[in-house]
Amino acid sequence: MRNWPKTIPGASFKGFPFQVDDEGIGESGRFVALHPYVKAEVHGTEDMGRKARTYHVTAYIVGDDADAAAMAFVERCSTPGAGMLVLPITEPVMAHCVGCATNNRKTEMGKVAFDLRFLEQGSEFGGPVPIALGDRIAQGALDTLGDVVADAISAFVPDERVGFLPPF
Repeated sequence: MRNWPKTIPGASFKGFPFQVDDEGIGESGRFVALHPYVKAEVHGTEDMGRKARTYHVTAYIVGDDADAAAMAFVERCSTPGAGMLVLPITEPVMAHCVGCATNNRKTEMGKVAFDLRFLEQGSEFGGPVPIALGDRIAQGALDTLGDVVADAISAFVPDERVGFLPPF
C-alpha cells in the first residue's frame, strides 16, 4: 500500500513553499481549426498543435507569520518570468503565475488561502523555431512542385484532339 504523504513532494513556486488543498490541469488538448465549405455537408479540420496547459491550485499558507508570508508569496507570484512550479500530484513544470488571489477568513486566523492560476512556459520567441518554420515552407513548396512541373510540361505537349499547341 502506497504511503501518499511520504511519496508526494511539497508544493512550491519559484522556491516558495505552500500547502495545497486542490490542484488540477485546467486546460489541455489540441487547437483544431474548423474549415467549413460553402454549400457542403462536410467540413475540414486542421490540427494546429497542442494547447498550452493551465494549472489551477487552491493553496494556503499557515502559521504565526502567515500574513507576512502570504504577502511575500504574492510578491513572488508577481515577479517577471517563469519559475518552477512543483505540485503534489502534477509533474513539475516551468510556469508563469497568471493569477494569485488571497482569501482570508475570520474563523481561520493564522491561515491565508489562495486561488492560483499558472500557465506553462512556452517559447520565448513567440512562435515556431525559425529552422522548423523554414522546413515547413520548403516542404510545402516541394509538395506542390510536382503539379507545377506537370502543368509546365503539358503546356508544350500538342493537344491531340485538335492537332495544335494550346495558346499561351
